[in-house]
Amino acid sequence: MSKISSSENNLLQHATHQQLLNATALNHRELFCMNAKVVAGEVHTVNGVSWTYAGSDNESMIAFPELTAENAGTTLDKIIGYYLNHPPKGVGCWSLDPTQPADLGVKLLARGFQPGWRPQWMSLDLANIETGYPVPAYLEIKTDSHTSIHQVKELPYASLKDSGVNQAVLDAFPDCTQRFIAVLNGQVVAQSAVLLAAGVAGIYNVGVVPHQRDQGIGKAIVLATCAYAKEKGYHYAVLNATGRRMYQKAGFEWMGDGWTWWLKAANLINNPPSVAQVTLAEAIGTGNPIDHTDTTLLHQPLTNGMTLMQLAVHCKQPASAEWLVKHDITYTVLDAWDLGWKERATALLKNNPALVNFQYGEMHATLLHIAAERNDMALAALALSAKPDLQLRDYIYNSTALDWAKHFGHTTIQQLITSYLA
Repeated sequence: MSKISSSENNLLQHATHQQLLNATALNHRELFCMNAKVVAGEVHTVNGVSWTYAGSDNESMIAFPELTAENAGTTLDKIIGYYLNHPPKGVGCWSLDPTQPADLGVKLLARGFQPGWRPQWMSLDLANIETGYPVPAYLEIKTDSHTSIHQVKELPYASLKDSGVNQAVLDAFPDCTQRFIAVLNGQVVAQSAVLLAAGVAGIYNVGVVPHQRDQGIGKAIVLATCAYAKEKGYHYAVLNATGRRMYQKAGFEWMGDGWTWWLKAANLINNPPSVAQVTLAEAIGTGNPIDHTDTTLLHQPLTNGMTLMQLAVHCKQPASAEWLVKHDITYTVLDAWDLGWKERATALLKNNPALVNFQYGEMHATLLHIAAERNDMALAALALSAKPDLQLRDYIYNSTALDWAKHFGHTTIQQLITSYLA
């Protein structure tokens, strides 16, 4: 990936794919910095990496680091050392794909970050913006950066505590930001915002109240925002899609997925990573376990709560997992399955069928829940062979595995579970 440069501030035109991705990252980085500045926070740069501190009540951000194998560890240690002494609400780290260095994710996990979601980068060439699309009668979309909308019930991104192009950013940076609101029958039903920076128009805070969705309002307010950017002379709109379908209907094209990781301040404060623990975790995560190590560390969870076996599984390092097994570290049925140890997973369940009802992670999802989410028929069949309790519910959505299969639209697994119930 070419180096992201803060000098790319001219309006992009005839951009390459990589230039658009770089500009998207720069646009987000600019917003992260704005979010820090409006709360009298700080913006730092270490080895070319911009990172923010937005106070103890807000999330801070490490913005698209491009480090080398030689300086990544020391740079991250310096940043995390600062956060340890100045605890924020949490810390997010965003990256394009591929990461720089390639093992950036391993280094972050070793230092206490948790895996996050993958942003879906999308762009629209504003020369191709759609016009004449149908919208509900009496829908009015207007520029409005001042009307208070935080009391609009169930409007996404309307809370005063939300980040993005929030009210404080709109007030502080009126020359490069603009909010749009959609009004239907006298009620605010949708919003969006644009940040004009890094040569592109970044689209943020797109949300429609639930009872007014599926009428084209989301598409309408996005395209109104894009039309505004085009009038300002911009050639591209970019965004991180929470779902591609609506944006594809508006003409956006997918450019690729990014990466995020998240650090909880409480985890960092209560269990800061030691140098020895980081070294061991990096070795496990890269498939190069250390033969001579303090064995007491093998049983200690990382700052993010992961075990070393979970780290090996997450990083797809079966050699590290085998090394841990030789050092008497146990693994779960799901660990074995995800490492490709299908026979071992089957043997574990055969020897102890009750393991099928073990509930994994913060969501407390069973094997069958996970199979339903992944649409993994083989895992579902394995779970059902051990006669699971189908009434078990996860802790977040209070739903059974069958409910999950229905929610994700995975009809084959839904039918498999239903036939088992019969």
